[in-house]
Amino acid sequence: MESLTIKHPEWLQVEKDGRHSYGYNQEWYHDDWQRLAGCGPTTATQLISYVQFRDQILDLNTSADGEAALKRMEEVFNYVKPRFGGGLYKTQWLEEGLENYIKDKGLPYTVKMMGIYPFAVSRAPLSEVVNFIKQGLGNDSPVAFLNRHRGREKELSTWHWVPIVKLTDDGDDVRCVVYDEEIAREFSLTKWLKDTILGGSFAYVQKLNTASKVV
Repeated sequence: MESLTIKHPEWLQVEKDGRHSYGYNQEWYHDDWQRLAGCGPTTATQLISYVQFRDQILDLNTSADGEAALKRMEEVFNYVKPRFGGGLYKTQWLEEGLENYIKDKGLPYTVKMMGIYPFAVSRAPLSEVVNFIKQGLGNDSPVAFLNRHRGREKELSTWHWVPIVKLTDDGDDVRCVVYDEEIAREFSLTKWLKDTILGGSFAYVQKLNTASKVV
């Protein structure tokens, strides 16, 4: 059995409103629209926060601070903006928004993305999808997952972004752990890729070969 995970999943585990949360939660936003459609910005915030903690751009002592996480979520929301009528349903919107955030903040990163077509005949094979996720986790970066249709995976929500923090491959099944609604959930990537009707996408933040400084 092969297993791959981000090195410090605890950096995305925070204390908020007296609770221990696995990942950030869009329900923390103050605005009703943000709470309804904010899964994309919430996931994008976790991706960019983790790599900054990893590279000592953000202070690790603040990683468990839920209020600090919410402040970053509010900031990222101004870049990774859901659209009325469907939220952040186009994968390039997360990529473009996060790239603009990275540029404005002068951060040494870029965003890598992989789309999953709705039509099974045009869909990337499981091995290619697994390889992409492994590239992200192997670089110690969470991998954003847009699930437009959950298939028969009860641990997933349709039309939803979540961060993948772990992948396990036992040869017969590939499973992923995601943080969603303050809970660590596990689903079968193998079955999702086979059953999903509307497809989705994956993304992670990759470091560039430039120097960064602690702020």
